[in-house]
Parts: sequence; C-alpha cells; structure tokens
Amino acid sequence: MSASRDEPASVQAPLRPTFQQIEIFLKVVETRSFVAAARLLGISQPAVSQAIAKMEELYDAALFMRRRNAPLSLTPVAEAVLPTARALLHTIDHQSSRAAAAALSQIGRLSIGFYPGICSGPLREGMSDFIRECPDIALRLVESSAGELHRQLNAGDLDIIFTAFLTDLRNPALVQEGLWSERLVVLLSDAHHFAQREQLTWDEVATQRIILGSSKGEMTGYRAISSRMGDRPLDCRHHAVTRGALFQLVTMGLGVTVTFPSAMLVTAGTVAVPIADDSAVVPIEAIWHQGDNNPIRHRLVRNIRDRAKAYSASATA
Repeated sequence: MSASRDEPASVQAPLRPTFQQIEIFLKVVETRSFVAAARLLGISQPAVSQAIAKMEELYDAALFMRRRNAPLSLTPVAEAVLPTARALLHTIDHQSSRAAAAALSQIGRLSIGFYPGICSGPLREGMSDFIRECPDIALRLVESSAGELHRQLNAGDLDIIFTAFLTDLRNPALVQEGLWSERLVVLLSDAHHFAQREQLTWDEVATQRIILGSSKGEMTGYRAISSRMGDRPLDCRHHAVTRGALFQLVTMGLGVTVTFPSAMLVTAGTVAVPIADDSAVVPIEAIWHQGDNNPIRHRLVRNIRDRAKAYSASATA
C-alpha cells in the first residue's frame, strides 16, 4: 500500500559522533597515541581504537596516519574536524561548570523589591555580603511602596520582597519571615521647635503637618501611620516625589515626615527624632512564594538573616 500524499516523508536524522567519541578523538590528537589516550582517559586501548574506527566509518575517511615507531599524525579530515570538536568540548565543559555554579548559588538572577530603604541596616549589610560572595549573580532591584511590591511579587515580577506594613497578608501561597524591627522616626527641619528633643510621642506628631511620598495612589504608608495615630487628628499631604525630594521638602518647611532609620538619606538641615510609643516599632519582613526553592534566594535570605540577628542583638544591648 502506497503512502498517502499528505503523509510527511520520514526524515532520517543525520549520523553524528557521540560526545564520548569526540572526547576520545581529542585525547588521541593531544597524545598522538591510542595507548597514551587510553591511559589518560582510564579506559582500554581497544575502546579507544573502536571509538576512532566508528568516527572514521561515519566520516568515510581515516582520521590518523599510522606509521610504525612514529607518533600518529592527523589527516586532512581530522584537521577539518578538530576546531569544531574542541569548541564542542569547551561548550559542554562551560555548561557543566555553570550548572555546578548555579547549584552553589554562584550564578543566576534574582529580582528583589525593598521598602523602606537600603541606606543602612541589615538589608544593606546583608545584600553587601551577598554581592561580595556572589559577584556573578545578576540582581534586579526595585524600590517601591509596600503595596506595589506586593503586587509585583504576586505577578511574578519579583522573587522576594523586604518590606514593612504587610504583616496581615494571611496568604498561604506566600512565606512571611520577620527579620528585624525598626523604630519610626520623625524627620524635622533643624530649625523646628522639636529638633532638640530626644524623642516624640504620637500625640506630639499629631500636632504636625505630615508629608508623605506617594505613587499611583498607593496609601499603605498613610494607612499604617493613621492606624498608629488612632483617634488623633492627622493632617497629611501626599507628594509624588522621590524620598530624597521629600526630605528636601522638609528642609523647605512644608512639613515633617515619618520614616525608617534604614531609609534615612543624609540631608543637610534635617534632624531625625524617634517616636517613643511601642506602636512605632515596625517589623521588617521577607516575603516570597511558598514552594520557591531558588538556592540564590535562600542564600540572600541567610545573609540578611545573619545581619538582622546582629542588628537586633545590638539594639537590645
């Protein structure tokens, strides 16, 4: 019965030497001896001879010229095969070394979101340790509000986020690990009448106009501060500016802002005063997807966890 016209004709795969045969070929080229190649590869001399014979059968040509009491010499066919064979072996070795490095968390990619900042503290120190240990990891960093980082994590745009103000997610698809806590501070102009105070209360903060940065209507920071203020009056203005610009607005007398020590940029003309109330102590958490076994993320979290333990110990000393 003849094949249907619509039935595609079978295409025979081209015959190719195996990787082992290419490796044996290159070792014979290196040593110019079947016996020496067998010894270096830890196999028998007949196995070397058989591999070369199969390659010669495949190419329908001799690869080596054999002369009594003289080293092997390459034929023109072997000379033609040699560059590609070497490149192939190099590629395979390179892939193997990269796979081993990836297993040891030495190469790869990681997308990290953070809030409140990396000006100081465990996140900055832990990430610095990680970068020194794994300089070949390609990092993508995103600084944004807590709500926006949460959205990007859920969308798969971020591998892990370090943030405050998201302690009540209760999402079984996410892992939340508290790492350290920071006490909120009020950033004031150094000419402000509170500038010489060692600490402030929420009652005193409530007497001030508070300015906050915002992006795309994100209100996580505002809601967090509002919940701590309770029934106290809250005069809050939002500005779509960077943190650095927000701190400059403080120096210009537009108001005070509430921030974290780890987000404090050195800004001339400002003073940071801690808020004394217990509710001003805010946990910072790492959040990532349940079941994410990325060894690079594990390594980063371990570094930051170690720095967080030292930070917490020094804060309570």
